[in-house]
Amino acid sequence: MKLLSYKLFLLASCMALASSCKKIFDVERPGGTITPEKQWSSPDFIKGYVNGFYGFLPNWNRSEEISAEAYSGGSGGITSSNNFLTGKYTSSSGYPDLVWDWGGVRSLNTFFANISSVKATVVESDFKSLAGQAYFFRAFLYYRMVKILGGVPIITDVQNPFADVNTLMVKRNTTLECFDFISKQLDSAILNLPVSWGPNDVGRITKGAAMAVKGEVLLLKASPLFCKTPNAGYWKDAFDALTAAKKELDADGYGLYTDNTAKPNENMWYNKAQAAKEMVLYVRFHYPERTNGFVAGQRPNSISSGAAGACDPTWEFVKEYPMNTGLDITDPASGYDSTVFWKNRDPRFYQAIVYNGARYDFADYSPRVQWLLTGIAGADEYGTLNRTGFYCRKGIDTTLGITTFGHQAFDWPIIRYAEVLLNLAESANEIGRVADARDYLIQIRRRANILPGTGNYGLSPLVGADYNATFNAIMKEKEIEFAFEGKRFWDLRRRRMLYVLNNMGTLHGYGPYLNAANASTMYGINTSQPGSAIGAQISALMLNQSAGFDPDAFLKNITSYKYEAIDKSATNRISIPEAYYFGMIDPQYIQQNKNLQQNIGWDNGTFNPVIQ
Repeated sequence: MKLLSYKLFLLASCMALASSCKKIFDVERPGGTITPEKQWSSPDFIKGYVNGFYGFLPNWNRSEEISAEAYSGGSGGITSSNNFLTGKYTSSSGYPDLVWDWGGVRSLNTFFANISSVKATVVESDFKSLAGQAYFFRAFLYYRMVKILGGVPIITDVQNPFADVNTLMVKRNTTLECFDFISKQLDSAILNLPVSWGPNDVGRITKGAAMAVKGEVLLLKASPLFCKTPNAGYWKDAFDALTAAKKELDADGYGLYTDNTAKPNENMWYNKAQAAKEMVLYVRFHYPERTNGFVAGQRPNSISSGAAGACDPTWEFVKEYPMNTGLDITDPASGYDSTVFWKNRDPRFYQAIVYNGARYDFADYSPRVQWLLTGIAGADEYGTLNRTGFYCRKGIDTTLGITTFGHQAFDWPIIRYAEVLLNLAESANEIGRVADARDYLIQIRRRANILPGTGNYGLSPLVGADYNATFNAIMKEKEIEFAFEGKRFWDLRRRRMLYVLNNMGTLHGYGPYLNAANASTMYGINTSQPGSAIGAQISALMLNQSAGFDPDAFLKNITSYKYEAIDKSATNRISIPEAYYFGMIDPQYIQQNKNLQQNIGWDNGTFNPVIQ
């Protein structure tokens, strides 16, 4: 087991603080050599030490490829990053979002080993908030490990690296013991954390955030991933914890972000101050001190700077969006027309999906129509660098241009208030409170500007009356509301529903091809010109629409679509084995610690992560 020395951790945490937290959590620190005595006798050093724990929060880890939301391989076939989908992992591959951070555990334990010095050094209110943050992060770090692996060793002392090696070779605790430990740590955090922070500490962990995480932890514990045999008591625990979290968050001023516009789900990324009411737990970014660069691979190839093609939505995912009435596209009453599949969809569709012919303005390219047509030569042409016929719009700051998009500083939501509501809906459904679950779904759909209809917002009459119908509605709502926010894969895994991905067979694009004959005869477009000139003519028609011009009919008439596999190889089949529901411990750590057991399904492992 890897151990991180006190001095190395202290250096790393100070470096992280200096590079990532400036203007977010500013703390003045005296200079000179940092000794343990100085560390624990200086309020500034102690606060700086705790600030380092914020590096344990994940950010911009969207997992959209393994959830089938998007393809991320550029112009090639399905890449090695999709070895998870095609069942080619080994125990050394590294499970998605796998955490095995005993240096982090040691740093947290070091804080608690010096808790009496902390208490004697800082004022009471600071002591409580510092202790509360430390309890939270010890819980959160263990939560991230247990989420992937099941039970791990519970270590609460600062291990002495010079001790008998046999005392350092600890065994894994059971999964149930770990969940109990995490819950107790969160209870201690909740007792100590404030309900809010001052303006110089926005983004720190609050009491409500700790309560929301506890609800999520207990939801995971109760879910089929860990409880193949349903446990009604665990579901009730999750419901109670989430109910308490919602009550606290409501009292503290949290809620769904709304702004009386047609696209609140998009605007919340920009209106950071107003959207703080929805960001229960999140990672703050601030230009120029801390920016996020994922946008470099997400912007269209023609207006990016290398690294593009990293998030092209699959046709499988695009089809998941309902209509603006809330009805699924498979519902005969929905009015869905596959030849104009983009028409009258859920408003969140347009805030996340860039389709061929979509208006897609940028600060230095406005106005602009996004073309992916094969037949219009260019960097965005389907079949060259774009492999699905779509780009992802969500999470892109369109106020920035090609020379400034590296300045993007959107905050990363780990838990939004909307997720608290949908987690509460899920647990309510599991304990028979299906009507309550329906009410939470309606709140989410109302905010998204789904048409209300008769008041059901497109939900089936069975939702709120029947368990299965309500469960399916919750899973669909989570899929759409949290698109490209790193939730879909983990929800499918938690519910043991990875068969949904297997049933897809392989991932597909819906490729747009120019119908040159229609473009010429119906709209007078000179298709004998180079592709760029054809694109300019088409854009002019779309941007300068004359009276009676129907843009949807225009796009339909000049475009033919082909349903095509992204990866055309003979080994493109999605086949996620049962063993992949849990991650693996890297064999090197098992070699170092003879008492560690590998998970069942990996290298003849014998450890069973399942609770029951």
